[in-house]
Amino acid sequence: METDGEIAAETFAALFDKNPEVIVLYGPDGVLGDVNPAATDLTGFHSDEVRGTSFRDHIPRSDRVRGEMAFEMARSGVADHFETTLRHKDGTLVPVEVSVIPAQVDGMVRAIFVQARDIAALRDAEDAMRVNQQRLRSLFEYHPDGIVELKATGIISRVNVAFESETGLLGERVVGTPWIDLIVPGRRDRAEAARHAAMRGEAAEHESVLLDRLGFQIEVQLKLVPIHSGDDITGTYAIFKNVSAQRAAERAVTEQVDRLRRLYLVAASRELTIPQQLEAVLQLGIDFFGFDEGYIVRNDGDAIVVHTAVGKKTPLATGARIPLASSFARFLTNERPFLFVPDLDDPEWRTDPARATVNWRSYAGTQLQVDGKAYGALAFVGLRARMEGLDELARESISLMGLLVAAALERQRTAERIEQLAFNDSLTGLPNRVLFADRIEQALGAAKRYNRGFAVMYLDLDHFKAINDNFGHRVGDEVLVHVARRLRALLRESDTIARFGGDEFVILQPVVDAATDAADLARKVLVALERPIIVDEREHHVATSIGIALYPEHATEIERLMELADAALYRAKREGRNRWHFVAPPLTP
Repeated sequence: METDGEIAAETFAALFDKNPEVIVLYGPDGVLGDVNPAATDLTGFHSDEVRGTSFRDHIPRSDRVRGEMAFEMARSGVADHFETTLRHKDGTLVPVEVSVIPAQVDGMVRAIFVQARDIAALRDAEDAMRVNQQRLRSLFEYHPDGIVELKATGIISRVNVAFESETGLLGERVVGTPWIDLIVPGRRDRAEAARHAAMRGEAAEHESVLLDRLGFQIEVQLKLVPIHSGDDITGTYAIFKNVSAQRAAERAVTEQVDRLRRLYLVAASRELTIPQQLEAVLQLGIDFFGFDEGYIVRNDGDAIVVHTAVGKKTPLATGARIPLASSFARFLTNERPFLFVPDLDDPEWRTDPARATVNWRSYAGTQLQVDGKAYGALAFVGLRARMEGLDELARESISLMGLLVAAALERQRTAERIEQLAFNDSLTGLPNRVLFADRIEQALGAAKRYNRGFAVMYLDLDHFKAINDNFGHRVGDEVLVHVARRLRALLRESDTIARFGGDEFVILQPVVDAATDAADLARKVLVALERPIIVDEREHHVATSIGIALYPEHATEIERLMELADAALYRAKREGRNRWHFVAPPLTP
């Protein structure tokens, strides 16, 4: 039967050999007596290799003072523990947590047990946690969006760098204050509802408005996420993404789309005449950009002429003529198609001749190209300086307005050309048969209404065929142009001279009190053609025969008057040319 001593010895041997943790047995003097198999597994040293060595040989130099202290305490009967490293047989260091335990017998320390536990995995976990904490701290501190950490009560516990930069609110000023004070009053209820949702574990996101240090508003995308600590939610992160620039850009794009829509409606309108369209475009520019006046001007030699003007305080009326040197439009060229001056009182512009003639303070203009040539300018002016500038979309809008105005002016020119071709002679520019027929209809109506007379004169150039035959049709055409100019210069503004073709002209005197009025004009015509016409430095002599019919003396119908005037013309030719002749008196039955 085993004795108690034998049982105790076997139990100790089992604990020593089977213990999963390292056990090293030292004598009171610190000399190693034995190690268990776990120590051999951890260090690679067998007991025979280390027996008789000192504890000082088994710990690094940096920890020897701490180890000696622990052994001294053990010699005095007090256990101690500390962390150190053990050197493996291959030279690597193994982090361990060491307990130094005295073995007392009859009140005396007979041996010292050192129990060591491998904490490499724990150290790795701690290192990983430390790295993660550093990463989290860096992510929090240097995240590009503003982040505010909130306690469960909604009190601010810390803020990051981006938040301080965006708002100008330093952490020491806001930490410990309610976070809701950061939100504009009208958005606070929704923000608090989002925080409560986050405290329930639900991430919440919505658009809100933040107040900066000076009380200005910052549009933000606000996201609230829960902070987990184990199974508990201890607070929330409020993440503020500044979207002010993005929202401003979106509003600018929306505003630009609206501008384009309104411009299109004006340009595509069938109810507005071209002059009305031009005025509407100018008014839109004033409304869009806050200017006070709008102008369309055209170049005219060394001056510009105001084509269209809009604005309550417009000092320049339509038709006004301004020396080019005194106009800002002179700066608009192919090399500089757009000009914006925020303040005309700046030194660069204060002494400009154009500045001295107007009370404007700001100017924005774009060059107009009509039919591929410089036409003039579209300009908007303000009575105040525009130090806020003119953004790129506004500049693009003004340039687009310039294109619409130029297109309208081209259409206007085309319409005028069509009208010119339809109602005017292409060679001389005089009214043709169509326009003359309209004018004589008007004269007949007025004569009947006011009980007065008018005259019709047929003119035919004498011997004009000889000029064409001898000098060619080009010279003949030049002669006709000169004749038209002389005849037009003789007439009153109310009179009409038309070319019916070839060398045949017709004059309408809409107001004739007596036959002598028509005779006086016929005499002036003959005198005007006495002077030779010079073409290619050669003199050409031209005369004309004239037939005159009077309303109502000779006829009361237009067709009959024209026939009688034509007959009178041929009578004048038969009687010697270069003279006028009235219609012969009607024959009595």
